[in-house]
Amino acid sequence: MMLVMFGLALMGANNGCDQQSTEQTSRSGAEQAAPAVIKKNSSNRTVEQQNIYDRIRVTTDPTKVMWIHLIALDGKIVKRMAVRNKVTSSGKRLEPRHSVPNTNNSSTPPNAGNYYTDELIQPDGTYGDSDSYVYWFDPMSRYHQWGTAGGLGYLLTDYPIDLENPIEAVTGMYNADKAASEWQTRQEGKLKAEQGK
Repeated sequence: MMLVMFGLALMGANNGCDQQSTEQTSRSGAEQAAPAVIKKNSSNRTVEQQNIYDRIRVTTDPTKVMWIHLIALDGKIVKRMAVRNKVTSSGKRLEPRHSVPNTNNSSTPPNAGNYYTDELIQPDGTYGDSDSYVYWFDPMSRYHQWGTAGGLGYLLTDYPIDLENPIEAVTGMYNADKAASEWQTRQEGKLKAEQGK
């Protein structure tokens, strides 16, 4: 009984020590701020969870047509083309890389397809990793994905963006922001007008 009480007291002391070690103070005296409470939407998801959910919904729709805009690293638009469904990274696979035969069941031969793997299958039914990219949804819920691959930048969207090489002829400066903003304003005006009909 005495040993059990000693163990409980030791655990309590360790918990207090662990709690103190997680709160940090800088040399200037600034203390670690408490994390803000993360709000959830009506589907009980955080913003990050909703973005991931929406990305999977958009990029796994077999009827979807996406648009890829290939952009040279100096800013010139190389090509724009339609994509059936989505783009796929070469790191994605249909089977795991690491697997071991199940030896627990002696009645099943090891070559009968009964294997274990430490890899997790992704929500889209594949193994492996995609190339790094960032993605976001604009206020009209349209999908945008930006990344680089093979020495080119790319913008992947679920709607066509009519960008040409927005090079200002006089200064030669890259003027994509202004061109994209003006085009975007026109497109949103058209969509709002269509929705109002």
